[in-house]
Amino acid sequence: MASLKLLPPLILLLLSSAAAVQPPPPQSITNAEDTLADSGYIAMSLILHAIAPTLPLPRPSATITTLTIFSPPDAAFYTYGQPSLAHLLLHFSPLSLPPVSLLSLPFASTLPSLSHSKRLTVTSAHPETLSINNVKISDFPIFDDGFLIVYAIDDFFNLNFTLTPTNSTGTTTNPKSDLQCLNLETTSRFQEASGVLKSRGYSIMASFLDLQLLGFSENFMQWTVFAPVDEELVPFSGDFPRYYSLFMRHLVPCKAGWKDLDETANGTVISNNAMGFGLEITMDEDDEVLMVNGVEITFPDMFVSKWLVVHGIRRAIALPESEEEELEFVDVSPGDKFDELAPPEF
Repeated sequence: MASLKLLPPLILLLLSSAAAVQPPPPQSITNAEDTLADSGYIAMSLILHAIAPTLPLPRPSATITTLTIFSPPDAAFYTYGQPSLAHLLLHFSPLSLPPVSLLSLPFASTLPSLSHSKRLTVTSAHPETLSINNVKISDFPIFDDGFLIVYAIDDFFNLNFTLTPTNSTGTTTNPKSDLQCLNLETTSRFQEASGVLKSRGYSIMASFLDLQLLGFSENFMQWTVFAPVDEELVPFSGDFPRYYSLFMRHLVPCKAGWKDLDETANGTVISNNAMGFGLEITMDEDDEVLMVNGVEITFPDMFVSKWLVVHGIRRAIALPESEEEELEFVDVSPGDKFDELAPPEF
């Protein structure tokens, strides 16, 4: 035991931590300590004995809290030195995590730990290999009584571990699958524009923007939205087959601000909209009112950003007669017209 001289100061530190809520049954803790010691994990056995009564466990909904412990070998303690309390608590998760649960977790999923604001990341590279924070986990627990589970691990978890994207597109590759998942923004880039629309009586068009998954992606093009006021869109309420057409005909895949529209107000078609037909910019007979396909633009540049501009218009833009007749008999599906759209040149 002389080789574990580093432990007493650490134990004193751990005993001074905050009071516990309720750990697993005392007999589970005692049995786990004995199993760890018998298996050669003396350092973690002593640490568990010291800190079990003061673990910062969440308040349980049941009478007994479950716990999973990941135990580094004694050699890691000698090499690393005395770890901080926060670092030690990273190796405790307030969940019951049997092997079947760990193996079922997707690559890059995260698990809670008892270390404040720190989570563990699943990095298993093969379907039958367990790995967390790029540290190998034993295939089977060295202790499991249903309340407390203990795994052996090869080394300490990195307290500041982050999973770095493996390619230039920001995609994190899952070695266990051919699937690749994009890193999405936590909030839509349409959020600010949507808030402006909602505050000015264009809530329905704002809701269409809120539903666009494109807004959560890092890579997308520039857009112009012509937004009718709410009262003009209420008659479409409940007409679900027409929602796609209703939104797409007001969306143009380029950024056209008020100045751009005013300079081209001579019957110029600025672009095909996302439904595939052109939007013509004209002036009224008195050359005072700017219109898009005969609909007055009442609130130019309501919202402007580097990639999006929104103009308020008096009513909904009508479909060409041929398109309207087709919709009388055919439900619109998302691929009907969008595939015909050629990306704009920037």
